[in-house]
Amino acid sequence: MTDTNVPSAPATPVFRRLVALDRKAHAGLKVRPPENASFAADATLVPLMSAEFGPAAREYPVVFVRDSNNTLISVALTGLPQGKNIYVGKDGRWDARYVPAYIRRYPFAFVETSPDTYTICIDADSSYFDASAGTALFGVDGEPSAMLKETIEQLGEYQRMMTHTKSFMKKLDAADILMEANAKADLPDGRSFSWRGFWIIDEARFRNLPQEKIKEWFATGELGLLYAHLLSLGNLGELPRRHPAAPPQK
Repeated sequence: MTDTNVPSAPATPVFRRLVALDRKAHAGLKVRPPENASFAADATLVPLMSAEFGPAAREYPVVFVRDSNNTLISVALTGLPQGKNIYVGKDGRWDARYVPAYIRRYPFAFVETSPDTYTICIDADSSYFDASAGTALFGVDGEPSAMLKETIEQLGEYQRMMTHTKSFMKKLDAADILMEANAKADLPDGRSFSWRGFWIIDEARFRNLPQEKIKEWFATGELGLLYAHLLSLGNLGELPRRHPAAPPQK
């Protein structure tokens, strides 16, 4: 049996080399929309915004992890520790009804370069950027193309929702209703994994929250997010069920 800690949340999973988009350095660059999600094949957790808890809870375990600064982050578990993303098939297609926004925005990202300041970045190692095929990022006048303007607008909306998510994470952390989870997965081929390092709501502490706090979270709609998280934990069984069998011993 393998006992593994869930790794602390990486700052930019699926992105190999983030660089700031520059109208001079990238003047001739073009982009093609990803034809599949093979770029996320190694991502065993994917950041989620709070607005995604509802649809994501139908597909994935929605849990919480901490980054290197001990900041709480909401994520979808998409694989077993040290494994692969079980929602990305051999053909590279994402095998679930809901695809997290973090995946859908690839190969672009907004990165916080200083407090409250964000820079549009690209994965410079992505095969979806080159100078020969795709839609131009900039016009001949050096201004963003219509496609890039739309992308920037979408990234801005993503960042606004992420700001709300960060605020909710702070409230949740301060409420002291989380516990570190220990989970075990028994695979059909006989292998077993147990891991820890992700956080879930302790239902006993949740039930003991002051009524004022419950009413506050009900009024803001955040109470529903907690229930979505709890319901999503039923998807933990999907991880071993979908996990590929070990190759036969030679």
